[in-house]
Amino acid sequence: MILKIFSINELNFLESYQNGLKKIKMLSRFEKSMIIMWLLGPFIYLIERSPADAWLSTLAIIFLFRSYKLNEWKWFKLTWFKFAFALWLTALMSALLSPDPYFTFSQGFVWIRFPLYAVAVQTWLAKDRDIRILMLISMCFGMIIMCLILSAELIFSPIDPNFGVIKTRLTWPYGDLVPGGYLSKVSLPLFCILIAIAVNKASKISGYYGLLALIPLGYLFLTGERTNTILRVCSGMLAALVWRPKYIAIIILIIIKALSIIFLFIAKPDISKRFTEKFYESLPMVSVNSGHWGTWRSGIQQGLDTPIIGIGPSGTRKTCSSLPDQTPKWLPGKNLCANHPHNFYVQLFAETGIIGLFFGSCMIFSIIITCFNGRKLNENCPMLATSFIIPLAIFFPIQQFGSFFGQWNNLFIWFAVAFALSTLQTSKK
Repeated sequence: MILKIFSINELNFLESYQNGLKKIKMLSRFEKSMIIMWLLGPFIYLIERSPADAWLSTLAIIFLFRSYKLNEWKWFKLTWFKFAFALWLTALMSALLSPDPYFTFSQGFVWIRFPLYAVAVQTWLAKDRDIRILMLISMCFGMIIMCLILSAELIFSPIDPNFGVIKTRLTWPYGDLVPGGYLSKVSLPLFCILIAIAVNKASKISGYYGLLALIPLGYLFLTGERTNTILRVCSGMLAALVWRPKYIAIIILIIIKALSIIFLFIAKPDISKRFTEKFYESLPMVSVNSGHWGTWRSGIQQGLDTPIIGIGPSGTRKTCSSLPDQTPKWLPGKNLCANHPHNFYVQLFAETGIIGLFFGSCMIFSIIITCFNGRKLNENCPMLATSFIIPLAIFFPIQQFGSFFGQWNNLFIWFAVAFALSTLQTSKK
């Protein structure tokens, strides 16, 4: 059985699969249906954003009703959630004071569903370790299905219909340039665990874990999504160092990664150019004339114009075009107006001001520190050892982001962050 092959003393997939199914059967009908619904998440995410959002929002709302019915509100005392709640209130206040209060309030009001989902997973749905391992198995199957879908696109639709050239960006199954977000973020907890175990074991099982981790990484490269690929690569490098690594295994892993990159660069020269020359030219830290810097600059300028409370959630898309040109003069480059500034911290500053930026940064820092300190609960657990990497990678400041108040990006992000937070529950009932 495949699960037996991948089982180790510290993470016995076969045993947890069997125990997890038994535990689910023993639950009440309501609890059973909620756990099963949660475990189906990686497959629902493969459909489209609306079903995925409905899935996440439903779990968040049911969690609220459950807390009310049972009068269980201890989760509200979690430090990271307090900051999330404070950020939400700040965003709503900013919306009420914005030039377009209806639009910005609607954008800010629904954002709270993402932290609510995360706290529901942390304190309710994934309290049991065997249930969490069932989710890792679910992530694995979802990741494999995504790779098969992308393989089908490469075989049956390799040409971009708009330009008549070989695709440098993949879109299946969404028809949108986001499949890399699924591979990079939704299965990020699994990827970090696979890498950590691969360099921890000096045996044949290291090869199995390494192969299962690196093949989806190759597909992520083929999607053409540079930020997501770099996020995954850097996460893997850190995961290789945090759980009693054997350095010969790290060296072998680096060699395999390097050879794989060389092979992909040779096989896909258009994509390799996108990841090298074009990527360097687009870096905001390198060129003030790049479009990426332009979106950051517009957000910074907007924040400087409304520094205390901001322009309201997602409000920059409405006001960017009316910003005065070439101001402030000390800020180089020129603005590029988009739907959002493409950086969480710049966007928080622009849309919720210094107050929102403070609470948002505290929320992110608290999540990272909470997950990092969780490593002490069980030093033999690869899930705990790698959990802090997920929020650290996802919220790392110097990168391109989707909208902080948007849909797709948050669906991917909070799914992974929620799992990372859930590992702090060490009970095995």
